[in-house]
Amino acid sequence: ASLKSGGSPIILGALDKSLIDAVIKRNMNQFRFCYQRELKSNPNLRGKVVVKYVIAGDGSVSKASIKSSSLGSKNVENCITARFKRLKFPEPKGGGIVIVSYPFIFSS
Repeated sequence: ASLKSGGSPIILGALDKSLIDAVIKRNMNQFRFCYQRELKSNPNLRGKVVVKYVIAGDGSVSKASIKSSSLGSKNVENCITARFKRLKFPEPKGGGIVIVSYPFIFSS
């Protein structure tokens, strides 16, 4: 099962893209797990998922939702957003929030 970034994330706020990418890359296996688990019952599962999430002033994720998805699997989508809420990012400069839309491509 393959999972890769689906292009450039959209970042609103004071946190560098490379710092955000580093956290996502470190946790890629967690998101892949959400997908692999569902592949067993649905081998044709594939698509693009854009996760929109909010990084709070302390670096925690205060909100995570699915902005768009062509995957069509609520189980995978819910699993991904739950795991996003556990991520920890560097603190945004000046303590503001950062809103990120991050695209993933899932394919078997």
